[in-house]
Amino acid sequence: MTRLAYLLAGAAFAPMLAAASALAQTPVALPEIDVVADRADRPPTLSSDSVAPAAQATIAATTPDASRLFTPVPGVAFQKGGGVSSLPVVRGLADDRNKVLLGGLDIASACANHMNPPLSYAAPGSVGTVEAITGAVPVSRGGDSIGGVVVVKPRAPIFARSQAPAPQPGPRVTKGEPAPQPAGDVVFAGSLSTFYRSANDGVSVSGAATVATRNFSLSYAGAWAKGGNYRAGGGQTVRSTEFRSENHLATLAYENDGHTLTLRGGLQRIPYQGFVNQRMDMLGNDGLTLDLGYAGRFGWGTVEANAYWHRTRHYMNFLADKGGSTSSTGMPMYTDGRDIGANVKADINLSARDVLRVGANAHLQRLDDWWPPVAGMFPGMCCNTFWNINDGRRDRIGAFAEWDAKWSPAWSTQLGARVEAVHMNAGPVQGYSNVDSATNMMGRLAVTNYLSDSTAFNAANRARTDVNVDLTALLRYEPSKASAFELGLTRKVRSPNLYERYAWSKGSPTFGMSPNMVNWFGDANGYVGNLNLKPEAAHTITATMVLRDPTDDRWELKVSPYASYVENYIDADRLWRQTSMMGMPTPFYTLQFANHDARLFGVDVSGRARLADHADYGRLSLAGSLSYVRGKNLDTGDNLYNIMPLQVRASLEHRIRLGGGDLTTSFEVEAVQSKTLVNATRGELTKPAYALVNLRAAYEWRNLRLDAGVENLLDKAYYLPLGGVNFTAFRAGVPLRPVAGVGRSFYAGLTAKF
Repeated sequence: MTRLAYLLAGAAFAPMLAAASALAQTPVALPEIDVVADRADRPPTLSSDSVAPAAQATIAATTPDASRLFTPVPGVAFQKGGGVSSLPVVRGLADDRNKVLLGGLDIASACANHMNPPLSYAAPGSVGTVEAITGAVPVSRGGDSIGGVVVVKPRAPIFARSQAPAPQPGPRVTKGEPAPQPAGDVVFAGSLSTFYRSANDGVSVSGAATVATRNFSLSYAGAWAKGGNYRAGGGQTVRSTEFRSENHLATLAYENDGHTLTLRGGLQRIPYQGFVNQRMDMLGNDGLTLDLGYAGRFGWGTVEANAYWHRTRHYMNFLADKGGSTSSTGMPMYTDGRDIGANVKADINLSARDVLRVGANAHLQRLDDWWPPVAGMFPGMCCNTFWNINDGRRDRIGAFAEWDAKWSPAWSTQLGARVEAVHMNAGPVQGYSNVDSATNMMGRLAVTNYLSDSTAFNAANRARTDVNVDLTALLRYEPSKASAFELGLTRKVRSPNLYERYAWSKGSPTFGMSPNMVNWFGDANGYVGNLNLKPEAAHTITATMVLRDPTDDRWELKVSPYASYVENYIDADRLWRQTSMMGMPTPFYTLQFANHDARLFGVDVSGRARLADHADYGRLSLAGSLSYVRGKNLDTGDNLYNIMPLQVRASLEHRIRLGGGDLTTSFEVEAVQSKTLVNATRGELTKPAYALVNLRAAYEWRNLRLDAGVENLLDKAYYLPLGGVNFTAFRAGVPLRPVAGVGRSFYAGLTAKF
């Protein structure tokens, strides 16, 4: 193969190389640093996947949504939210069913629409490590979830190196690349990035700065992002997709002799974020976080601990796309959420064969959700403050023990148990009025049921306590460097969230406003809580096989089938079909959360291969993945909602040394099968199959990185499989249809490190 053939993909981006060459004529010698990371960074199971820093950098150039950093992980899909608030879906399980951790923080969504999920508080530019466990989850990494584990950690603190650093007895240390610093010197480091995306005229700016000595480190990371309504394939604008967000994170750390103390403070402000598949939009979200952490190593093992506090002030109303304006009150809705928690974990080296891992956790959630009356509108919204959740409390306290044993060089096991007590309660509520009916705008009598529903709720015993037990058993066999096999059996339990238990107002077929405000599924239906819900318990078996080249790592294949039986899966039953004010049926339903048994099964396949490797012509690699999942309600026979169809990804990547830097170009294809297995109870819509083509390039030279590319190269018109319905268009008179995906989008970005 000629050199020209190897460089063909990079030639398409050749004009950008000249721009990159002009940006860094003088090399910048970065200080050598120690990066202190957690021992937990090592893969706990074969079904654990970490996203490489280079892949994170590429994804950060295309989106400000931190959840999208998990795009390369097989088995992970995304449920459409706002511009920075999509929800990871792991093997068919979404949102609260997965354990989503932002560093050591366990943050609950403080919104009846889950517009502020945990990962919405992170910016891709401030992320250090990204990890997902899609299969058998160790009890030390789980709790209060039945799906996978998704972890985004901020960048670890950095410290100046001594002139002759001794081996560290503390947490794992990763060395930096630049020249060492003399003992006692102060280190300055940082970065600046800016990105542009054409589909929504989106702009992102982020920066980070650190000043550190051998023992102390002070750093700051900030990000600002803005985007308008995006254009779908074919050029049509998808309204209610605009957003603006900003994030700030300050870190003070102290490290000495393998012991690290870290204090982090985070601040987020989202002044607006549109939600095309919701009846409301976000017009304000302010989050404040404090997290104090400790990590250290002793002669007998390691200890990790942290305590945190988080507060969210959230406001929903209508943006202009849904008819909102500055001259009208709209429908104001407020949420005040607080999370207080603590975690401690110790790894105890019992012997050369055995490690005992023990720990405890506490997470206290407080939530108030209220809607002020709206004067001059439909009488059903006058004249009291509507209390959707009043003094909601969800307190979770647990402990676990986990035993790792390596019986021989080939055989190892892990056994674990976790016990958690979840106590929930909520205060008395009231509707907009103390009656059960009101006259609608057409002069017709509309039944609101405010009085009867609130009376029944307030008279009930609302306190609930669940005692949940998680169990994990893993067996791993690694006969050689060429292969590894793992079998995992787990029992995982999740208690209902506050809205699933305490959202009390049913409304009526002619007046579904109050239940319609409780919906994090994107289907525009209304949902009602259920005080009698039981925790859902998933019994899962998963197997993983890894085959690889034992000599020079030229190829690898990973196959992971799984099956799960879920007792008391929290699904929904229909109460009634909603009608218009004229009594005509609509496409939407009022549903109540209900327990059913369910089954999920599927397979994830991923692989990579180095096709060619030459000193002059560069390296050519192929990578791909396939994911399939099927979910069914065993009681009703219906399909589970928002299950991703068969999805295949493939990428042909070429990397070469060029002009003193590294040029990486890739050609990507993503194909998704038609979505025909839909949930009839919710009226889920079918979607046709599609295939997308992406071109990407990244050039790294000294302290600069230039990203450029085009997504959806052919401007394919398609619908998001997990996007829900386009409620904004329906409200404007368009027949109900799914949410369209992003059309052709050019992106470019520049990152400078110093």
